[in-house]
Amino acid sequence: MTQMISENTASQSEAPVPTGPTLLRRMRPMATTVGVSFGIVGLQLAQGILLARLLGPQGRGEYAAAVLYSQILVFVGLFGAVEIVCRYAANGKIDRTSLRKSAGRLALITGVATTIIGIFCTIVGMPGDKRYLLPLALVCAFSVLGQHATLVLSAVDRGAGDFARYNRLRLVAAGMLPLLLTIWALIAETTLLSTCVLLVVATFFSTLSCLLGIKDQAGVSSAPKATQLLREGRPYGVSMIATDLLDRLDLLLVLWLAGIVTQGFYNAMIPVAYPLTVIPNTLGMFLFNAGAKEGGGLSVSRFRHIIALSMLIQTVTTLAFLALVSPVVTFVYGVEFAPAISFAMWLAPVAAIKGIVQGLESYLKGRGQPMATIRIRVLSAVFMLVAIAFLYPVTSIFAIIQGSLLGQVVCLIGLSIIVYQDAVQCDRSRVSNANDATQTISSTEQV
Repeated sequence: MTQMISENTASQSEAPVPTGPTLLRRMRPMATTVGVSFGIVGLQLAQGILLARLLGPQGRGEYAAAVLYSQILVFVGLFGAVEIVCRYAANGKIDRTSLRKSAGRLALITGVATTIIGIFCTIVGMPGDKRYLLPLALVCAFSVLGQHATLVLSAVDRGAGDFARYNRLRLVAAGMLPLLLTIWALIAETTLLSTCVLLVVATFFSTLSCLLGIKDQAGVSSAPKATQLLREGRPYGVSMIATDLLDRLDLLLVLWLAGIVTQGFYNAMIPVAYPLTVIPNTLGMFLFNAGAKEGGGLSVSRFRHIIALSMLIQTVTTLAFLALVSPVVTFVYGVEFAPAISFAMWLAPVAAIKGIVQGLESYLKGRGQPMATIRIRVLSAVFMLVAIAFLYPVTSIFAIIQGSLLGQVVCLIGLSIIVYQDAVQCDRSRVSNANDATQTISSTEQV
């Protein structure tokens, strides 16, 4: 009895450090997911190159304007569905088939609601000189339903730690549109209309892939109810609104302040800089699951190691990116996109910091603290807008990226402080648990 308590005390006070085969087994899902994330980035780059080559700078700008409001509302409209489904799956107390059925119903609710809101925002919020794109933008709005279904259904596998299936679904979702664009380009002329229609078709096929290989759900009751998930996901939804307020604000400002061609240059360079977010963002998936598990949470020492390593990786990769981006963009996108290189240079540090910020946010959401990020996000947006107002007369459209950079720096500082405070609490809780267990041992020995 005393020996058993002593062993429990040791496990609570300090978890053993895995070594050898055990460490390799634990690292394999993360290494695979990082590799898949880079594969997805490659597919997104291929999609960006196809759109740029097939549509040209003006067509790329028109597509960006048409899809913008749907793109902004995809994650906002989920209203915390992905995070709350992940938490239930990570907890493991509910059968995965029942949870998947409930997740499907939840995706239908959020998808339909977000599509309707997206149509309204597109009609009201499209600038006057770009209103000729309204019919195409309304077509793009119907892509939201399929994206919601894919994101929410795959969240079950992500939360349950089934990263093999989760990574397959991510690859299919990322590769479907570039595949369809390639096939279409081989058989017919690619127009703006055909591109928007293919976007909707791609989301439909992505949803179908989520339904393949799962158990028959007939006769299985959904648990918990979709309405309960929606209600419990509200804090995550509010947090996501604050998150996207900063992350997508630059795209909204470009829509209103830039011409079509400039918007095409700007949006063409976003997937070019996106690889800089991959490593810390992927780490955030695992930090979410670690924080969601009972008794989880970072120690102060581990938090410092993660931040230091992330900063080192992001610095090295950003410097390499800046050295290579000019010749690569000119070669891959063509000389007509050479003016876009300046956007890529400025977007690189924004993406590098954003990756770390998203990783920290994932951890806090896993810890059940999504509301902790809202004040930081709002403060960051204020800093961003003030900086843009001061810089716009001097640096024109580049002021938007420079303001975004300041906003991400504010986010990084603020979220680091919050996560550090959480790590201090976790350390104190572990020490307290160890002391309680020690007292229990003493009481047992006296008896």
